[in-house]
Amino acid sequence: MGDSNEKNFGFETTQWSLVLAAGDQVGKSHNDLLSDLCQRYWRPLYGFARRSGQSTQAAEDSVQAFFVHLLSSDALSIADRKRGRFRTFLLSSLQNFMRNQHARDNALRRGGGRRLLSLDVRDAEGALIAEPATGISPEAEFERHWALTVLEEALSLLARRYAARGKPELFDALSTYLSLESGHVKYEETASKLGMTLGAVKVAVHRLRREYREQLRHAVAATVEDENDVTDELETLLKAIS
Repeated sequence: MGDSNEKNFGFETTQWSLVLAAGDQVGKSHNDLLSDLCQRYWRPLYGFARRSGQSTQAAEDSVQAFFVHLLSSDALSIADRKRGRFRTFLLSSLQNFMRNQHARDNALRRGGGRRLLSLDVRDAEGALIAEPATGISPEAEFERHWALTVLEEALSLLARRYAARGKPELFDALSTYLSLESGHVKYEETASKLGMTLGAVKVAVHRLRREYREQLRHAVAATVEDENDVTDELETLLKAIS
């Protein structure tokens, strides 16, 4: 079957649509939608808090309190998608929240010390350590983690697509070619491993790269309201990790 008959694993709606739906606190899926948003984007927020000078525990508390704030206030219901990029909206919302000690304290009290998410702080700390702190602003750290989050999302969606085709092993073998450091990987080695001809492997890698670019554009498009901003946003994210 062709791709047209496959399940679409891309973003069927923009993150702005999810935000506005999550802001509808009358809706029965409010908590589920908000949880999905939080789970996707907590790492960039955590990175910002840490580069702002907060300790590991304080940064985790800030992120958890921020999500409690979103859950229990009308912050999402008044979100204006015309503000443009979801990345910018989320960062500015966190900045305002962190500047308002009273709001943070209230959020923590409302939350009763609960944790809305199970955050893998050790994993996030590892990403911070891998990048020297000197000269990196909190905003730049946020953008770097945001870019990595979007890239990982695109890769995950692509893996699911190959799994749906019954070809998870093919994806695992070829995904290394998506790395900027994959130049040393030889097609011959992969062909031998998969029992494919050299030409077939090259065609498969070409298709994988094309589909990855498509998934990446879909992932980026989901975070902007105007389609004309996709290319510029993609360039911004790639620059953040270059």
